[in-house]
Amino acid sequence: MANHSDPQESKMQTARSADSFRLTAALNRHLSWLFSEPGGVRLNISKMTFSGLELANPVFAKSVMLEVAFHDCRLPGVSFADATITSGSFDGSYLRGGNFSRAYLVKSSFRGVDAEGADFTKADLQGVDFRGANLRGAKLAGAVLYNADFRDADLRGIDPTGVHFGGAKLAGALRDDAP
Repeated sequence: MANHSDPQESKMQTARSADSFRLTAALNRHLSWLFSEPGGVRLNISKMTFSGLELANPVFAKSVMLEVAFHDCRLPGVSFADATITSGSFDGSYLRGGNFSRAYLVKSSFRGVDAEGADFTKADLQGVDFRGANLRGAKLAGAVLYNADFRDADLRGIDPTGVHFGGAKLAGALRDDAP
């Protein structure tokens, strides 16, 4: 039987592998920077898109990103703690158990993500789009959520203590306190 693989799909697979390799190398340099090791460089990227990327427990803590997208990626246990991400996108990604504590994520999009149990403690989430996201059991204490969009998101299991949804859109969101 002849192999009728799609050449376009093959090119996309090769591009994803190359992106994954480059990002892994950059993350290794970033880890060196985090631990004050020689040759370390803080991760600072802009206007890049990663699609279908799979990395377990990647550390982007304290990184700086502008208009960077992680679409349909599998990043379980990811750490973006103390990161600065402006106009980023994580749409459709798997981010369970992720750490976004104290991150600056203004005007970013988490549409349709699975971020069950993720930690957004004290994160700046102003204007963030969480439409259709699974945020079950996520930690949001002290997070800034002004004008965030949680329509049709799953917010069950979230401790509402210290959480202020001022101006947030909550229509259709699944909540423990919903009537």
